[in-house]
Amino acid sequence: MESNIQKKAKTEAILAGIKNLPSIPKVVFEVTKLLGNSKTTTSQLAELISKDQGLTSKILAVANSPLYGIKRKVSSIEFAILVLGFGDIRDIVTALSLADSIKTKPSKYFDPYEFWVHSMVVGTAAKGISTNFGFDFGSEAFVAGILHDIGILVIYKFFSKEFDQIVELSQTDNMNILDAERMVLGISHQEIGRFLAEKWSLPKVLCDTLNFHHKPLSAVENKNFVSVIHLVDYMTHKLGVGDFYWDKDLELDLGVMDILNFHSVEAVDNFVMNYEEMFKVSAESLKI
Repeated sequence: MESNIQKKAKTEAILAGIKNLPSIPKVVFEVTKLLGNSKTTTSQLAELISKDQGLTSKILAVANSPLYGIKRKVSSIEFAILVLGFGDIRDIVTALSLADSIKTKPSKYFDPYEFWVHSMVVGTAAKGISTNFGFDFGSEAFVAGILHDIGILVIYKFFSKEFDQIVELSQTDNMNILDAERMVLGISHQEIGRFLAEKWSLPKVLCDTLNFHHKPLSAVENKNFVSVIHLVDYMTHKLGVGDFYWDKDLELDLGVMDILNFHSVEAVDNFVMNYEEMFKVSAESLKI
């Protein structure tokens, strides 16, 4: 029987050898190039983005999510750019395009739409909630939230047989999902997410978030950032809003209480419940 170390080495070798792992989407290069020109206007950027109606709809959904933190109704992509600014738009386009770069179809164990709503809720909530904690993470919090579980998509897309085995272990043997991942693949979706983030040359803070969002105190750096993503991920599970079944065993890492200045578990619970209605409204607005 293969050891976990052998399984890990085998999985990493397969990942490294996959020829069609997604690269940075073309629209990200086009937007980045346009924003690299100091003479670029809002109209020019809006014209480029508007060529992709799906992307346009998603940007407007983000801008109008109560969790993201914009207080005004945003009805056009040009107005979204004016309100959000070039920096936020670049990050939002990057996150949405990368998240959409792994094409999947539904199966008995996976609903891409449910996964999408979960990612969008975590992304928009991470942006708004990090600001409320006094952190200046900006739109990078949204990027991290959108992409935090992208390792699950990689498993589903490129390790379909193993994906089914993981789900069945978690259902029939009541095994923790991370333990099931490591039993089958030798690594978890967190490490696979980090692998993809490094392939995309994403910043270290995003690589750390993908790698440690279930256990943020394991991160050597960026603990504040990873802790916020962990809390928001936990909130979707706790509230049952925008949640995803892969997080059914997700427990709050109590170490984040000190980092986020919570004095008790009851204070965390109160904080979470105060966001219930906003999460519900946002989850509905993000269903596009």
